[in-house]
Amino acid sequence: MITLHDKTNKKVYEVPEGTTLLAISQKEYPQAKPRIAAALYNNEMAGLQTKVHADGDIEWFSLATTEGNQCIVRTAIFLLVRAVSDLYPQGKVLVKHALRKSLYCELELGHTVTLHDVEEIKKRMEEIVEQDETITQVVASADTAMAMCRNRGMTREAELLQHVDVTHIMAYQCGQCFDYYMGPLLPSMGYLTCFNLRLYAPGIILEYPKVENPEELPEYKEIPKMARLFLDAEEWGRIVRCEYVSDLNHYIENGTIQEIIDMAEALQEKKLGQIADYIVNQKPGIKVVLIAGPSSAGKTTFCKRLTTQLRVVGLRPVRISLDDYFYNREDTPRNPDGSYDFESLRAIDVPLFNQQIDDLSQGKEVHLSRFDFVTGQRHFDEKPTSLETNQPIVVEGLHALNDSLTYMLPRYEKVKISLGVLTQIRINDHNRISTSDTRIIRRLVRDHQFRARGPQATLEIWSDVRRGEETNIYPYQEDADTIFNTALPYELSVLKPFAEPLLASVEPDNPYYAEAQRLLLFLKPFRSVDASVVPNNSLLREFIGK
Repeated sequence: MITLHDKTNKKVYEVPEGTTLLAISQKEYPQAKPRIAAALYNNEMAGLQTKVHADGDIEWFSLATTEGNQCIVRTAIFLLVRAVSDLYPQGKVLVKHALRKSLYCELELGHTVTLHDVEEIKKRMEEIVEQDETITQVVASADTAMAMCRNRGMTREAELLQHVDVTHIMAYQCGQCFDYYMGPLLPSMGYLTCFNLRLYAPGIILEYPKVENPEELPEYKEIPKMARLFLDAEEWGRIVRCEYVSDLNHYIENGTIQEIIDMAEALQEKKLGQIADYIVNQKPGIKVVLIAGPSSAGKTTFCKRLTTQLRVVGLRPVRISLDDYFYNREDTPRNPDGSYDFESLRAIDVPLFNQQIDDLSQGKEVHLSRFDFVTGQRHFDEKPTSLETNQPIVVEGLHALNDSLTYMLPRYEKVKISLGVLTQIRINDHNRISTSDTRIIRRLVRDHQFRARGPQATLEIWSDVRRGEETNIYPYQEDADTIFNTALPYELSVLKPFAEPLLASVEPDNPYYAEAQRLLLFLKPFRSVDASVVPNNSLLREFIGK
C-alpha cells in the first residue's frame, strides 16, 4: 500500500500501489466543482493518468487554477490536432502564439482554410468531447519515442528529442493521435466543457476559458496591433529560416549562429531608427515619449538605445523613470492584507510627475525626483535639469501607457510605445514558447546577476508581477502608437548556462521546486551559446551583464 499525505484536505490515506491519481481524486473529491485537473505528487507536476508508486505528499489543482488552466490549454490543442487528423489525414496544426486568452494557429490542409473547414473541425471537436474520449499517458524511452515520431512522420519532434537529455518521454494518445506536450494533459476530452474556433485569416483562433471561470469563455476582443507584431516575428523567422528550436540548434552546431545574432540585432536597430524617425516627423512636436512593458521586457536598455537614435535625428531628449516618483515608503498605499501596493498607480506621485514634466516643457530648470529603494525615501537631484526648446522627454515605467498618468498632456503631444517579448521561434508545431517563460528566465538571471536575489525570491513574486501586468499594462497596449518586440531568437541559448544552475539549486522540499523543474525541462532542447557572442549594446546585456 502507498501512504499519501493530502495537503489539500489535510488527510492521510492509503491506496494500492498503481492506483491512478484520477481514481484517487474521484474517491476523495467526488463532488469537486470545478473538477480536479492535475496534482503535485512528491513535488512534481503530474497528470491524473499518473500511477502512484511511492509514499509521499500530494496537492490537487482544479480547473480554476493556473496549473489547471494550462492543462486545459494543452488538451484543447490536442483536441484540435485530433479533429484535424480525423478530417484531413495529411493535415497539420501549427500553434503559433497567444492572443490574450486565445491561441492563434495555422492549418496546413492542402488548400486555403475556409469558414466551412472551421465549422467542420469545430463540429468534430464537439463530437470527441461529447464522447469523452480517453487521453492515455504513454511513457517511452527517448529512443522509442523518437522512433514513434519518425514512424508517424513527426520528423521535427524526433529531431527535437535528440537534444533533450532525458531517459524517458511522457507523451499522450487519443484514438490514433499521438503527441508530445511540455506538461500534463487532462484525463479525457470530456473535461473541455467550453471552447470555440473561429476563422482568423490566414489561420484560426482557438478560444479557451480563463483561470477565474473554467466553465465560460471570456468575451472575445480583437488586438490587431499585437497580432501584427506576432505576424512580423513569424515572418522574420521564415526569412532567416529559423522558425524552430531545432533550426537554432543547427546554426549553433554548424558554427553559423553569429549570422543569426547579427541579423537579429540589426533588425532591432533598424526598427529603433524607424521609431525615432516617426517621433521626429510628428507635427506639432512630441513632448513626451511614453514606454511601458511587462517585467523583464528590457525597458531600460530600450530607452537608452531609443534616446541614442533620437539624438541621431537631431533631438536631445531627457530620460525619466516612473520608479523615481514613488511616494515615500510610509505613504505608499497598501493592499487589503496590509502589504504595500507598489503595482498601483496610486503608489506614484502623479501630481509631482506632471508638474515636473510641465516645468521641463516650459524650459524651466527642474530638480528631478529620485527614489532610493534601499531606504524607501525620495530625494531630489542637487543639479537641476533643463530641456532645450521643442525637445521630448522619454518616460519609462509600468503605468506609462495609462492616460491617467499624463492627464495634463493632450494625446497628440504623446507617443506611446509598448514593449513585448514575442519569441520568434517555437519548440515544435504544438508547443510554443510563451512570452512569460522567456521573461521569467530573463528575470531569474538578472535578479541573480545584479540584485542579489536567488531563484526562489524571483519565482515567489512572479504571480504577483503577472497580476499587476494584467491590470496595468495589457489593457492599454492597443492604444500604443507602436509595439516593439524586444525578444531575440537566440537569447534562450545564451541565457541557458546562466539559468540552469539557478533552477537546479531549488531543493525538492521548496514550494517552487516543481516550477523550477518545469523551466529546466523547457530549456533542455536548447543548445547553449557563450555570452561572448552577444554585442555590448544588445538588449540581452541588461540581463546577463557586460
